[in-house]
Amino acid sequence: MSNIADFLTTIHLQTYAPRFIEQGIDSLEDLRYERDLDGLVEDVGLADADAKTFRSALKAALSGENRRGEGAKEPTKEDLAAAVKASLATSRARQGLGEEASAALRDRVTGGALRQSGARHDEGPQLSIDETVLGDVNARMGLATGEEIEKILSAHARQDFLELLNLRDVPIDSLGKVEWSGHEAMRTNEVAMRCKLLSLRLDSSRNMHPKAPLAARAVQNALDLMSNKETRREILTEAVRRKVDELRASGNSQFQGGYVTLTGIHYGSGATASRTQEENYVSKDVSNDMPTYDASIHEAPKDDDNHDDAAHRARDEIKKAPKVDVSSIRAKLASKAKKPRFM
Repeated sequence: MSNIADFLTTIHLQTYAPRFIEQGIDSLEDLRYERDLDGLVEDVGLADADAKTFRSALKAALSGENRRGEGAKEPTKEDLAAAVKASLATSRARQGLGEEASAALRDRVTGGALRQSGARHDEGPQLSIDETVLGDVNARMGLATGEEIEKILSAHARQDFLELLNLRDVPIDSLGKVEWSGHEAMRTNEVAMRCKLLSLRLDSSRNMHPKAPLAARAVQNALDLMSNKETRREILTEAVRRKVDELRASGNSQFQGGYVTLTGIHYGSGATASRTQEENYVSKDVSNDMPTYDASIHEAPKDDDNHDDAAHRARDEIKKAPKVDVSSIRAKLASKAKKPRFM
């Protein structure tokens, strides 16, 4: 089997030979067991035309080797083990993992034990994932990274839901007027779609970050608050005030003074009328239970709390369940069981 440099020379792609060697590919034998050929081509940086030439030549070369090897003896277990070992070494080299990181991956995964298939004992190897490696894995899988999770939790703690959902900033003009018409925050479907995508990227069954469940709760709470007209009104009003405070702090005299509401800054008699209207405002949805801000997401966990949230909710539902008077029901059923008229 020829080495990778000779092979690339035959197809006039010898300039890529050093890049293949950097990725741990020294011969065509290494390419035979390469499981992620598309990723290798992308990492090497082959142009479209060169990539097509490379794939065709590689297929022909490996097919020729297979034809020459017909009638040869079956590979032994040692051969297969060596091939798997070589493939794993190549994969680690491409991902930038050294021996120490590889050993850490075998030690534990987020502090939890795993039971391996076919193990004779319940105690499996402890695997640990370095935060940098975990962030890289999440980024490759399209999951939320640790930085994004911290950003979501920080935005929720500040009740800045525009930043949490990556929505456009407050649409305020140079005169201090705000026009929310056409903004993504006013479209319930847009907010729901963004929350759904974030929830998928924070799904604890795939995202192994320890704070992913908390971030998922923060996203769900944001969806509840932004889907209700009244709570959304309060959120957007607070967003306008926060934006005006930023502009005032920057020294912009255009926004000094005045009373800030959902629609912008009001001056003089307009400020008095706006303040009075806001104080006397009565929600049109008082009959329904409005969602509330979930501050418990940012509370430190208690050591003596051995039950999860589901258990607490189940107990609360049992306490709130209405009592049923079974004896009265039986009496009503008995009164309806009348005898036939001919008796």
